[in-house]
Amino acid sequence: MIFDILGKLEMYIPVLPKLRTVIDAMDHDDVYDREKGKYTTPDPDVTYEITTYTPSSAAQPFVFHKHHTMVEIVLSGAELMSTTWRELKDEALAYDKKTDTGVFTAEPLSVFQGAQGRFAVFFAGEPYKCGVSDGSTSPVKKITFKIKD
Repeated sequence: MIFDILGKLEMYIPVLPKLRTVIDAMDHDDVYDREKGKYTTPDPDVTYEITTYTPSSAAQPFVFHKHHTMVEIVLSGAELMSTTWRELKDEALAYDKKTDTGVFTAEPLSVFQGAQGRFAVFFAGEPYKCGVSDGSTSPVKKITFKIKD
């Protein structure tokens, strides 16, 4: 997992070269003005989705992806994100091959605030949770890049 400010995204390209496509989309696709929906990039291994929602304090499962790395960038608003032990994904309640998404319940290992100008990278196999309320009732607009490993 990587958690940092958006201005430093470029320095992680040596770790994840497809971040170059993420940066190009952020710079050239007017993502801050785009409506919610799913979008493609020139690289067929990198797609993204723009969502808007109000974070919730209700219990939510952790998710993981076996074959995709997820880059979560908060465009506006704030939410809490959390991670848990990678080994716990082996106890997943469900895994959908089509969407490459598994879910399970667990206690958080770490919690951090996703806010405008911050990003998180969750590598394949890393369990995470987003959309948790930080006490605010403001909506969140977020872009999630899905990078095929």
